Amino acid sequence: MKPLLFCTTGLLLVSQLALGQSPVSITSPDPQTNSLQDPSKIYEYTRSLDAMRDDNPYKGVSGSPYVVPRWLSAVITTKGKTVMPATPLKYDVLRQRVLVLDPQKGDSLQVDETLIASFVLTDPEQPQERRAFRRFAEAPVPEQAREFVEVLHQGKYTLLKRYTKDVQLAGYSSAYLYDESPKAIEDKIIYYLARPNGSAVPVKLKVRALQTAAPELATALREASRKRSISQEQDAVALLQVVDKP
Repeated sequence: MKPLLFCTTGLLLVSQLALGQSPVSITSPDPQTNSLQDPSKIYEYTRSLDAMRDDNPYKGVSGSPYVVPRWLSAVITTKGKTVMPATPLKYDVLRQRVLVLDPQKGDSLQVDETLIASFVLTDPEQPQERRAFRRFAEAPVPEQAREFVEVLHQGKYTLLKRYTKDVQLAGYSSAYLYDESPKAIEDKIIYYLARPNGSAVPVKLKVRALQTAAPELATALREASRKRSISQEQDAVALLQVVDKP
């Protein structure tokens, strides 16, 4: 069965917007402001999918094409500043798709990705922790600007987490037979520091690397790192929060 496509005149106009726009500040959307109070309105921004058929290529494969394989509650903000009601969402990194659950049928719906500016995920197991994703507007490679990156820190500088996926094929099953079916999906994380001038550079979560990427924070980073070393992602975020205020 062919996917159904839902659209309005407004949707078509917005879908023509260029992706190379300035990055937006991520805040928790106010559901009472310019929101879609009627959950069924989400059909104007989505198209239906045959969920089982869509997931079959990776059934039984080690790893997942999604940032988080579980459905997590999300609030989506469109480029037109419309806020969609909280809905279960999955971000398919491998195929660059945002999926939500049909509020009536429980099927997977693909959101028209050209309309989305950002979304905020909430894990019911950690309701106080919100994970914000937005377009990679500062991407050094133009083709990456359509991707969504996670915002780990936002001050004068912004620490971004870019998710990528590598597909490992089954390979040779014999001397003459090469199996191109997927065997595993591996995660690859790249961190970027977005600068006030609108550029972004890949960075390792080390004090010296952050100092090189943000020269004006070099002294403050050196002083702060004497009390707080970096051994994992959370440490780097905490350090930036100390030395880089909005």
